[in-house]
Amino acid sequence: MQRFVLRMRAEHDTTVFLTTHDMDEADRLCDRIAIIDSGRIVALDTPDGLKQQIAAAQGYDRPATMEEVFLALTGKSLDDDLA
Repeated sequence: MQRFVLRMRAEHDTTVFLTTHDMDEADRLCDRIAIIDSGRIVALDTPDGLKQQIAAAQGYDRPATMEEVFLALTGKSLDDDLA
């Protein structure tokens, strides 16, 4: 499915609306990411922009991961859905 999305974007210059909980997948496939928490968009930026923003806010000397972005912006972990 990921190859299909990348091919559609590359060959047809089309917009793809993707919903996922897989933050690595979002990082690989998306030009822009909206983080939604309780039905509200809490952040909207490029993957790199989000990672830089959270890295600066957390004092990291490296880019944050998308999982760290999600956790910082929602106060949740990706494992919370399993509980």
